[in-house]
Amino acid sequence: MVTELIDKTYRTQNFPKNAELFIREPKYIQELVNVAISDISYPYPEYASWLLPHINKENDRLLIPFQEQLIDRILTSENQSVLRNLVNTIQSLPLIDYRESELLNRLINFISDDRNKVALFVYALYKLIQFVKKYPEIDFEIKSILSLKQEPLKPAMRIAIRNYDRSLNP
Repeated sequence: MVTELIDKTYRTQNFPKNAELFIREPKYIQELVNVAISDISYPYPEYASWLLPHINKENDRLLIPFQEQLIDRILTSENQSVLRNLVNTIQSLPLIDYRESELLNRLINFISDDRNKVALFVYALYKLIQFVKKYPEIDFEIKSILSLKQEPLKPAMRIAIRNYDRSLNP
């Protein structure tokens, strides 16, 4: 069902509205997640994963049961589009213990490596806020990484860094 839906609608401007189908019919979310975390060829994982943050925005409880699967894929994928979408999805979900140290290291890598796309940097930094609230001692490491970023920063990066600071130092 998911691959057929993507085939029919991924080139349309209304593609994100497909999230409403999964919100109305949560029984299809497992299939959507399976496609999002799969190794099948473009455009399926990219577009399936793109729907996940849209679902999460409308109902942040629907994806909690799939968080471990999303984390597993974040730890193994090299696909920047899928990574961006999955990190965007989990950044608003509660922090869980599952593979916590591996996820923390991966997120730190995302903000450290300038080859990563800006959106991946931004969403990783937002998720790191949850880690710093739990483990305040890592704030120094994260701020050290951020201080090494070369100016001029992209506006989205500058805003994310400002929001990171504000959320930890209100």
